[in-house]
Amino acid sequence: MCSSDLYAQSTTSSSTTATTTATPAAHGKWHHRGAGFMLGMTLRATRQLNLTTDQQASIKQILTTARAQAKAARAAGPAVDMSVLGNPGDPNYATALQSAKSFASTRIQNESEIQAQVYNVLTAEQKAQLPTVLASLKAQAAQRRATWEQNHQSTTG
Repeated sequence: MCSSDLYAQSTTSSSTTATTTATPAAHGKWHHRGAGFMLGMTLRATRQLNLTTDQQASIKQILTTARAQAKAARAAGPAVDMSVLGNPGDPNYATALQSAKSFASTRIQNESEIQAQVYNVLTAEQKAQLPTVLASLKAQAAQRRATWEQNHQSTTG
């Protein structure tokens, strides 16, 4: 899946009084299907930034457009041949490796562009809040990882 294969909030806030009123993030969830790490982090952070209905619609449109472009690109070009990549002795290995590197580079570039478009939808206040929200998400992930490692060590040790 492409990094933009995501869906916007599916529920609406009952407290919305105008299109500029912030919709609390707790009233819906982003569905991250195939989102790359960079874009996925940004989208997870937007849940805590109280996006307006207009912002949600803009982000949904960005993701819909990116999803359609990625689908067209997949249909137009051949996928990386993993059976060749798994065998360094294959005569086509160098070509397949270069193709995989090019694919990875393109994917990162596309994800970065989508992330920038989403970022540009945010207000100055939301952009200022973003580093704090991302730091919080990073700390939560570290805690989950530590808990998992502790549980894993106690069951295998």
